[in-house]
Amino acid sequence: MRKCVRFIALAMMMLVSTAFVFAGGANEMATTTESNEPIELVYWSHYGQSPSFVQAFADSVNLAAKNLGYTNVTCRAEVIEYSGYEAKYITGFSSNNGPDFFLGRPSDWALDGGRNPIAIAFNDATAKAWDDSLASAFVNDGNYNGKRYGFPCEGGSLQMLYINTDAMKEAGLDPVKDLPKTLSEMKELATKLTKRDASGNIVRSGFQPRYLGGGDGVSGKFIPYFHNFGARTIAQDFSTAEGYINGERAVEALTWFKDLVTQTSKLDFGAPESAFQSGQAAIINREGWFAQDTIDKAPNIKFVCIPFPAGPHGDDFASTAGAGIWCNMISAKTKHADLCQKIMAELSKPMYDITLHEPAAYPPVCKETMKMENEYFGKQAYASAVLELVTKPGSPDYSPLAAWGPCASLFGDSLAKIIGTNVDIRTELDALAARMNQILNQ
Repeated sequence: MRKCVRFIALAMMMLVSTAFVFAGGANEMATTTESNEPIELVYWSHYGQSPSFVQAFADSVNLAAKNLGYTNVTCRAEVIEYSGYEAKYITGFSSNNGPDFFLGRPSDWALDGGRNPIAIAFNDATAKAWDDSLASAFVNDGNYNGKRYGFPCEGGSLQMLYINTDAMKEAGLDPVKDLPKTLSEMKELATKLTKRDASGNIVRSGFQPRYLGGGDGVSGKFIPYFHNFGARTIAQDFSTAEGYINGERAVEALTWFKDLVTQTSKLDFGAPESAFQSGQAAIINREGWFAQDTIDKAPNIKFVCIPFPAGPHGDDFASTAGAGIWCNMISAKTKHADLCQKIMAELSKPMYDITLHEPAAYPPVCKETMKMENEYFGKQAYASAVLELVTKPGSPDYSPLAAWGPCASLFGDSLAKIIGTNVDIRTELDALAARMNQILNQ
């Protein structure tokens, strides 16, 4: 109960802050003059795991401004630490020290219906430019309440499996023929790749989960498993979590997942990313950006990226976190709204799809670049997996729900509890359904 009260109090504080952020925002929008006075645009992003990717946006804006003839315009990128980033964004916007461009989800920030209304919609020309440019798998990302508020920052949001091929060979398996296509086959493979010492202690996890810390980062990594078991977190009309987050398929998915972790994982190895790159884990699931990160940090680790496996009941969705992709948006408090719109439209051209993503080797988002024959995309370790994933049906999408962020965080907290303790799964999910409904009913 105390946790619930604290959460409601925090939600009320955020609501008050939101009102303050919004107040006067539209009045500060101004068109860019023809003056040659220096203009510095500021970009905020919480992609702290990849500073080069954050800087790539500023560099691309600088190039776009130059190509548009704005030689007096520059862009400066700032990394906002992911932990507590939403509160930091709100503080910056409310104090008029916020950015011109920023990274977020439209459901959180859209001026029309977002929880913290501060992002302005793209104008018709800018929206059309992105609608025409984006690959079909991403064309709806950035849209909210019938308007486009941003463009997806990268095409690496799809979860895929990373598998250590040396571990497979060590277990007598073929890294091509013995790759899993279903979750059942994945579990069998993880069991075979789990390495134990003479005392039976795990010295290499067959599979390493992300469960530490709770929050939506944890739930987002698990939701593809959840969906491929045929489960949903919330009803399709977003009316209730009861019977969904704690439904039979949900219990089945969590039971399967905990059994997988218990049999094949050593949680002491910590975060799956570092465990995989150190050779302490043979399989993890992560987005496309992790491929180059591993190549850079752990060149001795040989791996393959494969599409996320199908579930036991025939469900085989594109493996998203259920909340849409992080998008680059325009602040309502910018004094250079027209200029920002022009730059955002310019960035829809395929050439910028490379400048935005190549520095960190992230997957692109435009249909002209997301092709194997593209010189940049085709050489990436994740390329074939991404192309197969984008042909799968879209998974349940909760991004139209403004309250999804808090619900996802609660789900992540419960998942961490289920994995890390002996709590009864159904009891925990029943309590989670009640907590989520409390948010949905506010």
